[in-house]
Amino acid sequence: MSIGLKLYLANAKRAGQHSLRLQKHATSTDDNDTRLARPAGQLLWLHAGTKCQFTAITELIRQLSGEHTQLSFLVTTPKNTSTDTRFQECCKQPCLQIIVPDDTPQQVDKFLNHWQPAMGIWLGPVLRPALVVGSRKKQIGLYMVNANSRASIETKPRYSKGITTDILRRFNHIHATNGTVSRDLVKQGARAGSVTVAGLLQEGVNTLYCDDRDRDEMAHLIAARPLWLAAEITQQEEDSVISAHRIASRLSHRLLLILVPDEPERGAEIARQLRQQGWIVAQRSLEQEPDEHVQVFIGDTDEEMGLWYRLAPVCFMGKSLDKTATGQSPLDAAALGCAILHGSNTERHKDSYHRLNTAGAARKVEDEQQLAVGVQELLAPDKAAAMAHAGWDVSTSGAQAADLAVELITTALDELDPA
Repeated sequence: MSIGLKLYLANAKRAGQHSLRLQKHATSTDDNDTRLARPAGQLLWLHAGTKCQFTAITELIRQLSGEHTQLSFLVTTPKNTSTDTRFQECCKQPCLQIIVPDDTPQQVDKFLNHWQPAMGIWLGPVLRPALVVGSRKKQIGLYMVNANSRASIETKPRYSKGITTDILRRFNHIHATNGTVSRDLVKQGARAGSVTVAGLLQEGVNTLYCDDRDRDEMAHLIAARPLWLAAEITQQEEDSVISAHRIASRLSHRLLLILVPDEPERGAEIARQLRQQGWIVAQRSLEQEPDEHVQVFIGDTDEEMGLWYRLAPVCFMGKSLDKTATGQSPLDAAALGCAILHGSNTERHKDSYHRLNTAGAARKVEDEQQLAVGVQELLAPDKAAAMAHAGWDVSTSGAQAADLAVELITTALDELDPA
């Protein structure tokens, strides 16, 4: 152990003792560890060094929970971060989120004794020395994935170089996002044989089901008509989508809109209102067909997004113009060949939208006028195809990193003593 790390831990211990003295005089000593009960069985602990790692953690939990149905999850996040419901929503098993304990030996011991994790998965290279040292003392394996920069110590102590080397060498294995990061981590002290270039771990793609017979039948009915899709539209977005369709239809008289509401049960009411406005409407739930006269086809059935994404060359992602919403993942649409339009309210999946926009696979619109212009421009097959190709590249780029991380974790779990 380096002198720097010894000094760090000694200072952290004194800080912990001071904190304990203050707690004795506090009105309440309740904290995350005592409020929440540990789930029974094997518990996987995932730590996010920064909020930017939340998407990667969600993807890992989604995939791991499908393969390990008896596994529970604990996510620790930096201070001043709010609860992220994606962690629990992406799996059926217990999945708890708490603030990471103070980096003192006292709080680390309390945390580890209460939760008793089978192993720890560190996302990103932001280090907490006392937490790493305490985990290794209890024979808890540590694995770092999605390391996307040089390692740093969260509290930024003096003599950090020696501390960083000591801490990096305590990780069983490290997945770096690229060769530059890999070389930097080795220069900082990580064992060369423990670092693998795995790529950037990102939000994954769901393989959405589609009956080929339905697709062929729909494609035959639509024939060569230009069409666009409005996917998972909220009630607050309906007027904007219909206004955009009206504007776009002036230049493309045979244009068909497939409108999929976020709540299928709203389909009948949407159809009634549109007919009152003079639109020719058909509903999927009533087994009606989008014949040559239909102007708006309402996809008001469950679990058919795979069909609509495969049919439409242009897709507006709902829940993104609605100011009360936070967006939906655009990657499923991108993976199935859609050129993507979206509003500015995409906080929940902002990383994915940023990647698509940067690659030229998506375009942001602020209102129905811009949406209409986007639809009109992307009805040109060459433009939509170029965006779709870029979207495919983006949507599949994170798959390798996720697969390698899941394989690493699964192998480590399998090697643990069942007792």
